[in-house]
Amino acid sequence: MLKLEDLTLRLHPADNVVVVKRPLKPGVELESGSLRLALAKGIPPGHKLAVAEIADGAPVTKYGQTIGFAKGRIAPGEHVHTHNVGLRDFGRDYAFGVDARPVAYHPASAMRQFQGFSRPGGKAGTRNYIGIISSVNCSAGVSRYVADRFRGPDFARDFPGIDGVVPFTHKIGCGIQPGAPHELLQRVTAGIARHPNIAGYVMIGLGCEVNQVHLVAEAHKLQQPLAGEQPPTFLTIQTS
Repeated sequence: MLKLEDLTLRLHPADNVVVVKRPLKPGVELESGSLRLALAKGIPPGHKLAVAEIADGAPVTKYGQTIGFAKGRIAPGEHVHTHNVGLRDFGRDYAFGVDARPVAYHPASAMRQFQGFSRPGGKAGTRNYIGIISSVNCSAGVSRYVADRFRGPDFARDFPGIDGVVPFTHKIGCGIQPGAPHELLQRVTAGIARHPNIAGYVMIGLGCEVNQVHLVAEAHKLQQPLAGEQPPTFLTIQTS
C-alpha cells in the first residue's frame, strides 16, 4: 500500500480533496494514518482525489476554500473533476488571509552574510562583470573583439572592482524562426543582461537580422533601467 502523502499534495488541512502529483492507475491503494483509499479509476496528474465522503450538493474544498459543489455523492478515492463538480451561487467569506502573521526575522547580527554586490530589485551578485552581448551570430566576432580589448595586463589597475569583460555570443538570430524559438533567444539574452553578476552591459547587433537589438530591448524593457541600474548601451554595427 502506497503513502498518500508521497503521491498527492494537500493544500490545506481542511480540504476534502488532494491534488495528484503523478498518474495513478485503477486499483492503486493509498493510506494515510487510519485513512485507506482504493481507486476504482485512474486519475491523471494535477487532478483532484477525494479523501473524504462528499455528499450530494456539499462543498468541494481546496486551498481551504469552496471551489464547487458535488453533483452527486463522491466517495473517498474518487476522481473529482468537472464531471462530478458544479458551480452555483453561495455565501462567500472574503476574510481569507486572516491567519497571516508578520515574519519574525532573525536580527541582522544572527543572519548569514556573504561578500557580494547589491543589485536593483533586491538581487545580489557574487561577481562584477561587464557583459558584451551579441544579439545575433553575425555580431559575435565584434563582441569577442571588444571583450579582447580589455584582456591586457593592466586591466585590474585601470578598472578596479571589475572582474572582467565577458562576451556572450551564440550561433543564431539572423534568420531565426518567429514564435517560440525567437522568444526563447530574446528571453535568454535579456536574462544574461539582467543577471546579478552583470554590473553593466553593451548589446551589439548587426542591423539586418531578425533578432534586432531594439526588439530584444522592447520585449523585455531593457531600455527602461530599474532604479539604481546601470543604463545599458545598444549598438548596431551597420549604423555605427
